[in-house]
Amino acid sequence: MPADEVTVAQLCGKCGSQVSTFSVKKDNLMLTSTDQTWCPHCQEDTPEVRDIAGRLESIKRAVESYPKAVPATPPQSSPDRRAT
Repeated sequence: MPADEVTVAQLCGKCGSQVSTFSVKKDNLMLTSTDQTWCPHCQEDTPEVRDIAGRLESIKRAVESYPKAVPATPPQSSPDRRAT
């Protein structure tokens, strides 16, 4: 695929399953749609949702690469150094 094209995934607006994909030039990219698409899972025409193919997987990989949160430990009390 040329660098000036992106793959768009067509998703079912009801169940979220991927219906198909297509490539489009970046200059012509439009993710908003009022079209209906046939969903084989729902067995009906549903609103079409468009998303960049692989975007969710990319986000998931990025989030998994973040350092893991560790619980904070309370500060250790130091012995009193004042002379009595």
